[in-house]
Amino acid sequence: MRKITNKGIAQIAVSAIMAAVLAACGGGGGGNSSNAGNSGSGGNTETPAPSTTTTSGVAAIGAPIVGGTVSLKCASGATATATTGADGTWKVSLKSSDYPCAIRVDGGQANGQALPTALHSVVAGAGIANITPLTDLIVGILSNSKPNAWFDTVTNGDLSGKISATALDNAQDKLKGTLASLPGKPALPSNFNPLTSAFNAQKGDAGDDLLESYGSALTSAGLTQTQAADNASNGKPLTEEAFAGTAFTFPNMTAFRAGAAKLLGGDYVLSIPDPVRELLTVKASIDSSGNVAQVGLPLVKVASLMGNRIAQYCKGEAGAMGAQQRGFYAYISEDWTPVTDTKELHGKIFNDYEDCINTGTVEFRPDDSVIFTQTGQAPDSPDFGFSKALTTAGMEDTGENALVHAKAYKITLNGKTTYAYISVATSKSSDKESRWGNYLTMGLSQ
Repeated sequence: MRKITNKGIAQIAVSAIMAAVLAACGGGGGGNSSNAGNSGSGGNTETPAPSTTTTSGVAAIGAPIVGGTVSLKCASGATATATTGADGTWKVSLKSSDYPCAIRVDGGQANGQALPTALHSVVAGAGIANITPLTDLIVGILSNSKPNAWFDTVTNGDLSGKISATALDNAQDKLKGTLASLPGKPALPSNFNPLTSAFNAQKGDAGDDLLESYGSALTSAGLTQTQAADNASNGKPLTEEAFAGTAFTFPNMTAFRAGAAKLLGGDYVLSIPDPVRELLTVKASIDSSGNVAQVGLPLVKVASLMGNRIAQYCKGEAGAMGAQQRGFYAYISEDWTPVTDTKELHGKIFNDYEDCINTGTVEFRPDDSVIFTQTGQAPDSPDFGFSKALTTAGMEDTGENALVHAKAYKITLNGKTTYAYISVATSKSSDKESRWGNYLTMGLSQ
């Protein structure tokens, strides 16, 4: 056996001590490394350094927020800023270990006007993070606080504790209930997540159209975004009761979501976000049957039936048959079912309304013709064109040089099925607002 000297023993001892020190420090790597325990071969494995990631999204309110300052506060203590572009987009770089983060956009302009209030959002990991009034509501729901105050005071621990997949899913479910308490009941498009779904801040995009609907409904409810977020954070609805349906107007039977609500202050309002003209928010009164009895300007008259499940709204312009008002909107509530086969209408007689007046009756015959009988007059000749009005091609109204489109519906209440139709005529001339050739009617089965 080879003899070990005292000097050799000392060298071995020093080596053992150094190995122990290195092991206690997690090895010889930098601060981003950690002890991963023994590997399958008995060695130590270092944790890779966090990677650089990108978070980006769109800041919008129904129009892009241009030149807004985006600020992020992350659980790691990291912060980041960006400026929104002409299309509302923004982007920052963060480490994968920085998330989750709270986000705010303030300043900038939308629709040529200064952003009235800061908006907030959150992001759980790298990817898309939109900033809109809807994400602002989500932050209020998630934090149970006013979004502005929460962002100002949030701690790293709050971010890690509040922002999880489960918490975000629950907040989105509650958001749907909050939206349903607004007139017109704005609804999320299928598979659309306000926080993480890609969209463009331009008209015709489903995500952007939702923001426009929300903004119109919020205005009709008489609330600011700050008030809405405060209510959402406390689990309170935005109105006492809300109603929704589809409204139609000319030209081309333009359809859009509309509704009404009993506000928190007690007023009853109609919300008509007319995409052809402008948003109308009109105070109204309802009778004991739930029908709209009176309307405020610019509307002057209403024909409201079946608890306002179907209605016609008129402005103060000359109408047909000597009427002093003209029908601009026909409304049908969301609980009706479309009818696509006119055979269902055969044999039924409808009370017909034009310019908010019951003008007579319309009979649907088995040969697919319709006969209009004006009140106090003899029946007109059979018209065989109405079924065409239910198609995309439409029905010709040669008398007024117009093209007529129509839709039919049915509803069953207390075991009784009632039918209804709405028709809208559009003049073939260049004037799409004049009374001649631009009109609408509605009918309710007797």
